This record gives sequence, structure tokens and C-alpha cells, in this order.
Amino acid sequence: MIEIYVDGSAINNENPNIPTLGGVGVVVINSFLSQHPDDYHSTVENHVLSPNGLELGKTTNNTTELAAIHVALQVIHDYRAEGEDVPAVKIYGDSQYAGNLVFGNWKPKENKELVAKVKKLASEVPNVTWEYVKAHADNQYNNYADYLARSGAYKTPREEVLSFNEWLSSEQI
Repeated sequence: MIEIYVDGSAINNENPNIPTLGGVGVVVINSFLSQHPDDYHSTVENHVLSPNGLELGKTTNNTTELAAIHVALQVIHDYRAEGEDVPAVKIYGDSQYAGNLVFGNWKPKENKELVAKVKKLASEVPNVTWEYVKAHADNQYNNYADYLARSGAYKTPREEVLSFNEWLSSEQI
């Protein structure tokens, strides 16, 4: 099984006086391929997730959380397209809003277009389940996804983003 931790970040969430900085963090734990987690961080600019071009409509905590799930699903879709045998995937996230909209029975009142795009991709990626994890708690992978999301929001250059092991060591200090 592959486990994926996702998080979205919206710094200055919808403050009308300051532009909202958005980012997405995804941590893929694939014991089949590597002992170290793969990580992804992306920036939201002008309400579009870079580099994949996903249109968020607006940059908020909720839309970046949905975008993080989209990135995770795209990673699995790409693994399978490359011929990787991916029998089952569990995505963990700290947004009940995003998880229940994509994998549960909630109906969107806002962000309808974005939710539809993420749900469409989810329908194309079989054997994926969702589990809620508490934010900013003792789950190191969820906390690392948060770090990656904030790195994306602040446009931290890739070479300056800490690997999981570097980040984990820095957190112990």
C-alpha cells in the first residue's frame, strides 16, 4: 500500500488587504520503491496551481486542500501510467472539508468547479481511500506535508526545501 499525506496552505487566507499566498504539500510513502518518502510542493499564483495549471477559482485554505488531493491523485495516476503496480492507496489529510467533498457524501456549496475536477480525477484512480488526521499533532508525515505546503506558499526554491530527513532532524533541535 502507498500512503500519501496532503496539506494545503493559504497564508493571509482571503485577507482583502494582503494577497493570499497559496501552496500545496504532498508526501508519498511508497515502501515498494524507496525507503525515503517522495515529496512535492507547489505554488498557487493568481489562483492557479503551478506547474500543473489547476484553476482554483480563489486561493483559500479549502481550495489549497482540494488542490493537494488533486496532486496526490495525479501522482498515483502517473505511477500507474508508468507501469507501476499500485494495488491500494490511502490518502491522509487534515481537512475534513476536502476529504468529505472528494471521498465522502458532502455536496459543495462553494468551489463547485474545483470539487468536480478533483472528484473526476478520483473516479479515474481506483483503490484510493481517505483518512482524516489531526492537524499540527504528532504525525510527522502530516507535519512535513504542512511544511511543504508553506514552502510552496512562500515560493521557497526547490533546492532550499529540506528533505524529510533534514526536516525531521531540524524539528528535533
